[in-house]
Amino acid sequence: MIKIIPRIPKRNRLDAKRQQQAVDRGLDDAAAGALIDFALTSATWEHDPVYTVKAQKDGRLVGTKDEVWLMLNKGTRAHDIYPRNARMLRFPGGPYSPKTRPGFIGSQAGGASGAIIFRRFVHHPGTKPRGWSTIIAKKWRSRVAQFTQRQINKELS
Repeated sequence: MIKIIPRIPKRNRLDAKRQQQAVDRGLDDAAAGALIDFALTSATWEHDPVYTVKAQKDGRLVGTKDEVWLMLNKGTRAHDIYPRNARMLRFPGGPYSPKTRPGFIGSQAGGASGAIIFRRFVHHPGTKPRGWSTIIAKKWRSRVAQFTQRQINKELS
């Protein structure tokens, strides 16, 4: 003869509030990963952009308001550069090696390595868009379900 005894959990595992908290923890985990990718894009820069994570009703918003980062992310058109508070522009000459490149989450050593040059103006050829925000969003949107499911599974165990 077999005696069957039901095992009733001491707590309600299907508590909606705790499930929502598990989903929020999963979203936070994914946002933390995206934040790391954002930081990698400017790791070798001389200034450090500030990256933020904002909780929203249906997700997390990760980004920055740094003008240089945004300019490189979207790219620039060809344009002339004139001095603002001086008669001449002063900058190191070429060859120039960019610290970032389109389609790549990361940053490397780079910059100008030539002698100092003085000019009344220069024609900048423009900057190709790096597309970091699109690449990072695509990467982490595909992973957010895994992070969320992992937290829900922890809650249920």
